[in-house]
Amino acid sequence: MKTGMRMQVLLLVWMMSGFASAVEFQAFAPVLNVEPVIETRYEPVTRRVCTEPDESAREFNEVAATIGEDIRRQASLWQQQHRCRNVTEQRAREHIVGYKVTYRYGGETETTRLSYDPGERMPVNVSLSPMK
Repeated sequence: MKTGMRMQVLLLVWMMSGFASAVEFQAFAPVLNVEPVIETRYEPVTRRVCTEPDESAREFNEVAATIGEDIRRQASLWQQQHRCRNVTEQRAREHIVGYKVTYRYGGETETTRLSYDPGERMPVNVSLSPMK
């Protein structure tokens, strides 16, 4: 209510002074709703994956324990079957990229997008100009 009265006083002063240009001032508007605008970004994540030797290589260990050559072959077989590799996957992460803000000023409800959360009230620019 005070804001509407302030606008009327400014308009009256402006009209009486005979200005030909617009009058601009800053006021505050109550914020009705704020919703974060979320964007999903995919980021690469690398991890190491190793395969284990199969059971036949492990069973061979019992026979190879007594013979030197078989031990060397068993070790070689174990290393061949135990392989590691790097795997890159895309992991989704959500980021807030802005805020959808609904506010009320002069009896009108407006929605805008801001880079920040304005809180309970936000500054607005008000411009008055003559009707043509």
